[in-house]
Amino acid sequence: MGLQLHSADFLHEDGVTYCIKREALDQDFTIYEKRDRQWIDSGLDQAVKDLNFAEFKRLGLLIKTIMDADQWIA
Repeated sequence: MGLQLHSADFLHEDGVTYCIKREALDQDFTIYEKRDRQWIDSGLDQAVKDLNFAEFKRLGLLIKTIMDADQWIA
């Protein structure tokens, strides 16, 4: 896996399609979920801000799962 901007779509067992992406290689990435054919921010930054550790952990593990699948698109 090299430096990438966008992962492939990842259908999770919860039935929701996720991806991780960033605007530029020097930026952090975030996780998005597909709702009505549109990508919506899943709220990772908000979970950190709200100290919602359960949601932060859930999203973090999901990001790891997507990255481990090694399905990055250049």
